[in-house]
This record gives sequence, structure tokens and C-alpha cells, in this order.
Amino acid sequence: MLKNGSCMSKIYDCIKRYSENNPDSISLTYREGESYLRINYRQLYDSINTLSNYLAEYKGKTIAIVGNNKLEYAICLLSIICNIGNAFLIDKEQNEDDIAKVFAQRNPDLIIVDDDLNLVFGSYEVLTFSKVKEILSEKKNFDNEAYFSGNLILHTSGTTGVPKCVLLNETNYFGVIPELNRKWNVTSEQSCMLIIPLYHIYALVCLFHGLFAGINNILEYDYKRLNTLLAETKPCLFMGVPLMYNRIKDVIFEKSGKKVKTAIKISNVLRKIGIDVRKKIFKDIHAYFGGQYVFGCSAGSVLPYETNKFFNDVGLPVYNVYGMTETSGPIAINYKNHNDYKSVGEILDVNHVKIINKDCEGVGSVYVKGGNVFDGYLKDDKQECFLDGYFDTGDIGYIKDKFLYVIGRKKNILIGDNGKNISPEEINKKILKNTKIHDCNVIMEDNRLTAIVNTVLSEDELKKYIESINNKLPLYKNICKFKITDKKVK
Repeated sequence: MLKNGSCMSKIYDCIKRYSENNPDSISLTYREGESYLRINYRQLYDSINTLSNYLAEYKGKTIAIVGNNKLEYAICLLSIICNIGNAFLIDKEQNEDDIAKVFAQRNPDLIIVDDDLNLVFGSYEVLTFSKVKEILSEKKNFDNEAYFSGNLILHTSGTTGVPKCVLLNETNYFGVIPELNRKWNVTSEQSCMLIIPLYHIYALVCLFHGLFAGINNILEYDYKRLNTLLAETKPCLFMGVPLMYNRIKDVIFEKSGKKVKTAIKISNVLRKIGIDVRKKIFKDIHAYFGGQYVFGCSAGSVLPYETNKFFNDVGLPVYNVYGMTETSGPIAINYKNHNDYKSVGEILDVNHVKIINKDCEGVGSVYVKGGNVFDGYLKDDKQECFLDGYFDTGDIGYIKDKFLYVIGRKKNILIGDNGKNISPEEINKKILKNTKIHDCNVIMEDNRLTAIVNTVLSEDELKKYIESINNKLPLYKNICKFKITDKKVK
């Protein structure tokens, strides 16, 4: 049975306070056609109450949302978890058959859907975004004397790779927000772009944090226009994934790679003697981000060291964030003056992380416990992902000076003949730095590390390149042999 809170939603309380104390401050910026429109905190509060009034008959029930990062999505989400019931957020990239399999784990009482997706849900009761827009045009009050805080239900592959549904209550998904705000040190005058779909926990945490901090949250969903979106919306904070940062870096280097590399060398020398002129030297790159950029975050996977260092070198810091759906997002974060490019972040105070089954170097399975960690997957009585109350992240790593270092997934880990853990992902990344190598996979064959490589390099060229990598690795991580293939590497 899904249990809901009996006190006022913390997110609703934040929005209510801002609507009373800072009513004209912008809460959400959203795109309609080619234009950007805005609503302030008073309008957001009224919109939530208006839609809650319409959805009152679904009190305590489960409502699914499928759609893009639009105003309607945000208001539906907030109305449900603040006043109504359980918000079941569905990946819009799935087809009707895939969604039906997800619904088999938790049947929704209503589906709210983006008209642009052209999805059909058979016998389910459906409310479209266009109808939501019509409802919001008539302001109505909502009697919320019976305080309520709803759950989130998110779809995930789970640490085992099997699709599962994760239930998060408000203690889970809001618990990390105050600490994030202290460490990110965001002010109410700032803005944050949310281009990651709102059915991802990363985007949800960023939205909830933005509403907690009283900032302007910019809703966007067109990845293809990323090159122009940043300049148009001028965000102070940008929440992206490695693919986005890598793409932006590639675009910059395609246009003026040599010039930028030279400027970075000069800038780094000047910074060593206390002179920081990055905003001036790299003004064109700063303009690309709109000119008001303060910092960005990257989640989903670890941002490559070279990309991370590049953005920090040009004065546009990007911080790795590590977490997952089951932990309501962040377990560890990098932030100003606490940033290690090679680490997934400093472990947050709300979490307790421990390494189990360590090898002689302290590397082992990463487990986490805390108020932000979920209780278990829906329709899974075994809950084998827990050990003595700690959740198994499925990652392998180690802790040093409160920073967490993740070296790979447990299911992919190789064991050397000396019993040490070897992460194939770590070695693959080093091999793939050569642009003439299209793909590779490091495996254990005959108890020897073997690289399967798809490349245009000759055998001699690849041998020399592998040797150069081995020279920088511990002996037990050395690649003993390689095979060249013209096929896709699995």
C-alpha cells in the first residue's frame, strides 16, 4: 500500500511562502512556439490550486504523466505531489507496449499526456495537456485543509538491469534539498535551465531545489537547439549530462581549437600568479552560455576528465553529481572549492556510504544508507538490493577524504590473478582517447587482460599506443594482448 504524508508538502509550503513574500519573482520560464513565456510565484501557486481543484476526485490515487518539459507538465506534477496523490512519471521515449508493461506494475487511475506525443492508451482515462491549459485559464481556489504530501513513482532499470518501479516519498525526494542549497549557494536572483526530462530524478531534484531556493526554473526539451538555447535563455545554472558538455566542447574546438588551447595555457600561467582574466579571454565561450553562467552540473555518468578540466580552465565550472533514482538523486556532489575532477563527488551529509568486500587497495562494492534512500521496488518482495539496511548501488569504488571514486559497474568488473578489481570501463576510456579508435572492449581471456579494438590503426601503431597506456597503469591493469576487428565491439 502506498502511504502519503499527513502534513503540508514541503514543496507546496515553499511555493506558498514565495507567492506571499516574493509574488512577482519568476518561478518558471517555458517555451511556447518560438517564444519564451514566464509565470511568477503567485501565478504558479494559483495554477497549482486551480488544477488541484479539478483533480480533487483523485485524492490519494495514482496519476501518470507522459510528456515534454512544458509548463503543463510542471504544474501537473506539482499539483499531484503537493495536493492530490502519487505522480507516476513515464519515459516519453517508450511506445505504448513498453508503457503498458510499466503500468502492469502500478495501474494509474488517470493518465495526463502531452498532445504532441500522439500516444493512445486504450481504456485508460486520459487528460491532455491542451485540456490542462484550458483548466488553468480559469482561476479556482483549492481547499487544502487536509494537508497532503504525495509520492513519486519512477521507472528505472534497477541495479540488476531488470525494469522496475521505484517509489519515493517526500522524505526521500526532499531530504537532500536543503544541503544542496547550502553547498551550491544559489541566490533567488539566479536561474536554472532544466533540459533533462522531468521523469528523471536528476531533473526533479534540480526543479525541487530551484523552487526551494526561489529561483527562475527554465523548462526546455529541444536538445537539438542546445547550441542556441543557452544564449537565448542566459541561465546561471545549467544541469546537463556528459553528452551535452562533450558536444559543446567539440563545437568550440571545431571553430577555434588551436586558439582556445593556446589561450588556456596563457590563462593557467596567469592564474598561478593570482591573475584571473578568463571572462575576458574566453568571452566568446561565455557568450555561448548566455553570459550569466555561474556553474553547471553533470550527472548520469562521470564527465570525462578532459571535458571537466576544459570547462573549468575557461572559467565555466562543471561539477560531477553522483546518484540514482533509488537514492532520490545525489549521493555525492562536487561543488565550489570542493571539486575533484576524478571523483564523482564529496559524500553528502544525509548519506552514509560504505565500501563492502574491499580488496587490498580499498576498492569494493558501494553501498548507501540514508533518509533519501527508497524502501524497495514495487512488487518485489525479496528486495535483494539491500544488505543490513544499506542499498547496493551496483558500483565499484573507494572513498578517500570523504570523496567517492567510482571505477565501474560491479557486473562488469574483472578480477585479476592477484585478486584485485579491474574496471574495464576505466581502461576503455584511456584507449578511446585516440580518435583513430572507434570502439573497444577490455575482457579477461585466458586470465590475461585483452583489448578487442575496432580501429584504423595498423597492428604496429596499436601496439605502440597500448604500450604507452600500459606505462601509465599499474602492472595488474596492463593490457597483455589485443585483437583488431572491423565489427561492432560488444
